[in-house]
Amino acid sequence: MTNEEQPTTNNILSATGLSKSFGGLRAVNEAKIYVKKGTITGLIGPNGAGKTTLFNLLSNFIRPDKGEVIFDGEPIHHLQPYQIALQGCVRTFQVARALSRLTVLENMLLATQKQTGENFIQLWFQRGQVRQEERENKERAMEILESVGLAAKAQDYAGALSGGQRKLLEMARALMTRPKLILLDEPAAGVNPTLIGQICEHIMNWNKQGISFLIIEHNMDVIMSLCNHVWVLAEGTNLADGTPEEIQTNPEVLEAYLGE
Repeated sequence: MTNEEQPTTNNILSATGLSKSFGGLRAVNEAKIYVKKGTITGLIGPNGAGKTTLFNLLSNFIRPDKGEVIFDGEPIHHLQPYQIALQGCVRTFQVARALSRLTVLENMLLATQKQTGENFIQLWFQRGQVRQEERENKERAMEILESVGLAAKAQDYAGALSGGQRKLLEMARALMTRPKLILLDEPAAGVNPTLIGQICEHIMNWNKQGISFLIIEHNMDVIMSLCNHVWVLAEGTNLADGTPEEIQTNPEVLEAYLGE
């Protein structure tokens, strides 16, 4: 049984009919998912359900065989991943992708978009504006790092961070893009319980600031405490969706997870 949230003008993300095959394996089959503006939405499913593949399709790291993705009212399935990020839809990865030989602060500054200094001519003829932007970007980066407890690590190489700290850095770096929607791929994986609590608190605070989230997570405590709505994927197709309470008691979901 499923509630099957329907597309509305209140959706920040609407994906329908997404399919992807690798050779003879259908990894995602006619999948759909909707994320309402201002919400924290969960995406769960057993191992091998196609969750990360669906994330890759939403962000166009992998092109779908068919289907469409609408972000903030505009189709994005024809765009390159960097263009999707420029639109305000950014993602993280299961294994945090920090640039190990750059400092934490340099990792943050790399995420800043639409800088005047990126244009060679403007770099030479608008030096004052370039320097002003650099100061403002550094201040913003330090403010975000302070908010996630990484300000003291700003000048450390990112490669020296723990796994949990790298996840925090990746989420903080996503904030530098001023996103409308963040796709989080297992933010609690491999993280100690204390840091998991901190990550959840940061997500809730950022959500209150107007950022929407779509989260893949195996930690059900995280999903149930954070999410307004949960989608369940099994064998690449939609199994159910509903509130966390509805999903917890859904017999089809329990069977998919527990085989009961």
